[in-house]
Amino acid sequence: MFGKFMTALGFSSSSDDGDDINARRVYPRREQDKCVGVIDGTTLPVLDWSPGGMRVFADTRTIAVGKEVDVVLKFQIQDEMINVKHRAHIVRKARDNFAVQFLPLTADLRAAFSHIIDSFNADEFATSQA
Repeated sequence: MFGKFMTALGFSSSSDDGDDINARRVYPRREQDKCVGVIDGTTLPVLDWSPGGMRVFADTRTIAVGKEVDVVLKFQIQDEMINVKHRAHIVRKARDNFAVQFLPLTADLRAAFSHIIDSFNADEFATSQA
């Protein structure tokens, strides 16, 4: 975003080659939803997620970029617990978090994510009207 702003003002940007991370995202990240992720059996707090992947808070000393992992996203929506299981590969890591990109989604997984997002949006709207 900053790069686009600087480009609009006429300054050169380091992302002139189109490699801006936000431009590469297929789905917007969701930070407000309450969920946890289970990666290779370890439960971790989710910092943000989308149907394309997620970023979790974790000790990353033993994390290897490029490794394929089993992932479960757990959402509580009203009185229902929804678990979304899939495979992903680790694409990025920092000192206290890492990001995974989901492998291509099946139609069932796309429908599950759509249901989850719709439910969170409906709850948020209902709360804003109270």
